Amino acid sequence: MIIIRFDYSWVTRSSPLNIRFNGDIEPPLPVDNTFGIELGIGWFVLDAVEQALLLAEFANDIESKIESPWLNYNSSEVNISSAWASNVANDSLSQIHWLNNDEVRTDTSVNWSLPIDHQITLSVNWVVPDEHQIQSSINWLDIAAHQLHTAVAWIDGQDQESPLIIQYRGIVVDDEKSIKWGFHEPRWVCSTNYRPPVGKVTLRFNEPLSTQPNPIVLRFTTSPNYCYWDDGGGLIDANPPLPTIDFKIPIEPQIRRSYLMQPQISCVRVSDGVAVVLRSVSISQSRSQWASSGSLAFSSRIDADRAANELLKISINGYDFYLLCESPSESKAFGKTSYSATGRGRLATLASPNRKAINYVNVVARSFIGLMADIVANTGWTVASKISDYPVPANAFSYAAKTPAEAINMMANSIGAMLDVNDETQTITVIPQWPVVPWNTASAIPDVILHDGVILEFNERIDIRPDANAVFVRGEQQGVAAKVKRFGTAGDNFAADIVDKLITDNQAARMRATAELANAGNKVQNSIRAKVMADLPPMRLGMLIGVRKGAEVFKSVCESFSISGSVNESTGKVTVNQTVTLLRNEVAA
Repeated sequence: MIIIRFDYSWVTRSSPLNIRFNGDIEPPLPVDNTFGIELGIGWFVLDAVEQALLLAEFANDIESKIESPWLNYNSSEVNISSAWASNVANDSLSQIHWLNNDEVRTDTSVNWSLPIDHQITLSVNWVVPDEHQIQSSINWLDIAAHQLHTAVAWIDGQDQESPLIIQYRGIVVDDEKSIKWGFHEPRWVCSTNYRPPVGKVTLRFNEPLSTQPNPIVLRFTTSPNYCYWDDGGGLIDANPPLPTIDFKIPIEPQIRRSYLMQPQISCVRVSDGVAVVLRSVSISQSRSQWASSGSLAFSSRIDADRAANELLKISINGYDFYLLCESPSESKAFGKTSYSATGRGRLATLASPNRKAINYVNVVARSFIGLMADIVANTGWTVASKISDYPVPANAFSYAAKTPAEAINMMANSIGAMLDVNDETQTITVIPQWPVVPWNTASAIPDVILHDGVILEFNERIDIRPDANAVFVRGEQQGVAAKVKRFGTAGDNFAADIVDKLITDNQAARMRATAELANAGNKVQNSIRAKVMADLPPMRLGMLIGVRKGAEVFKSVCESFSISGSVNESTGKVTVNQTVTLLRNEVAA
């Protein structure tokens, strides 16, 4: 500590005093970053400084009446009247009973006419004793330490705080430190420090610069703020990053000598759980349909009456399907009567005749998925997305005389997408018509792999289509226009132009053009019939199906599926099959 002593007073100097230090004074070494210190100093001013001086001087009108019975002399009663300029002592009445002699009268007389004494009375002498100066002033070597708040990021803990309260003169020091031991928590770390490029940096000077004095100074501009995620831990990472693992494992039935199966078909009414006995059932759907369609054959008229205009839950080998039984029919022959019905998937509850057709215009700007959510609002259905959402300006989208199901299916087709409906959870997921485009199937991982052990029937034919590697896509009044071509091609073979009111963003144009180019070109269409087992579930639209054909495995996208089950009336034998139609590009010879 440095102690400053003042030998004489400087009365003309106003308070407080400012002390300046000149010369080369080196501050102390930087604070060790091992501990973060937050220093707070509370000053307790001494009583001698905190004085409230009240002077009853310069009063406007003060009457001082002093009545004293004096024991000595004739001045037994003195009336004093003074005009003071102070506003404090406005009225003062003093009665003093003097018992002393002349000395008292000398002491009580105050000479107020001396300006010097008056000035001395009003002046405050700031020159206090040395002890007071030593106790009330602290000389820091590092002035910045008064306002130093250091936050230190610990390697093995959170930022530490050290509140420090010092009371001087009483020599009372309270130092409280809190240190947390252990690994620090995960956090974001942001910095603008220079980040050198990855790899070796080579600086080449083509010619000498003689006018430049040595050494040469290289200046690097500040890098933009860069943030990275610190997942916590100390020297040993608490959350080690997992290696890149592809968790998408294809479903492939095991190859066995024989497959023992016990197919089962059951049907209940969703409203009250009443069982409905079926003789046969068939459910199918293609990418052009917004809901599945099915046909049912009942075992009796009672079962047909129970299922009429009801939502049915059909379980085939443990996999659930939903059908809305809409069109019952009856067929009679000699000695035989049959009852059947046709129906649609659960999404038919948003179609005619269950919902009326309406007109719609988006009066406010919304996203594509937001528009779909508005259409199915308050219906019990929710919308999910596996596409790139994009904005749709106000008044850009409209339709006339469409039900909610038809409207959202039209929207999906406008951008080259389709509806993947989960009847169990009543969720509509918008997915691309080609989740894997035909020219990228070779490097993609299939969802299901079929082999000869589970394939009951295999058919193949060529579907001739015009080829294209580019297409023009544009919107209408508020849309965009774009030319989209396949990567790696010349883009000189155009498909038919596409115009749609929902092409309001580049993302929409890209998705619609991708679907059009994927549909172009000759396709190989395969029809495969297989069983439904525990390790071979029913295949869905958009799945990438791999088929082992000898030593090779080709991959195709599921275009449509059909699942059927029947019960033999005489033996009660249950038969369940599924048939899928696959599409892939024809390989040029």
